Amino acid sequence: LIVLEAIKFALVFIQTSLKEYTEIQNWIKKLEQEGFTDVRVCPIPPNQDLPEHIHEKHTVHIILSGGLEIIDSEGTKTFHPGDRVEFPAGTIHKAKGLIESGKMIIGVKK
Repeated sequence: LIVLEAIKFALVFIQTSLKEYTEIQNWIKKLEQEGFTDVRVCPIPPNQDLPEHIHEKHTVHIILSGGLEIIDSEGTKTFHPGDRVEFPAGTIHKAKGLIESGKMIIGVKK
C-alpha cells in the first residue's frame, strides 16, 4: 500500500513537472516570436528587495509562480502567476518578491 501511494505521488509530480515544462516552453516560443531574446527562467527570491534599477533594453517578465511587487513612477503593483509586465528601456523601478519563492521568465528586446 505504501509503495502504491509513492507511485501515485511520483506520477502526480511528473505530470505537474511536465505541465510546468510545457508552459515554460510555450512562453519562451511566444516571446521569441514577438522578438524577445535572451529568454530565460529566473528565480523570484521571497521577501527580497531589488533596489531601484533601469533596464537598458525593453524587458518582459512573465510570472510563473510566487509573486512580484513592482514600484515605479505609477505606484505599486503586485503581479501573480500568469501576469505579464513589461518595462520600456530606461524605466526606473524597484521590485520585491512576495512571501513565497517563485519563478519568472525574462526576455529583452531592442
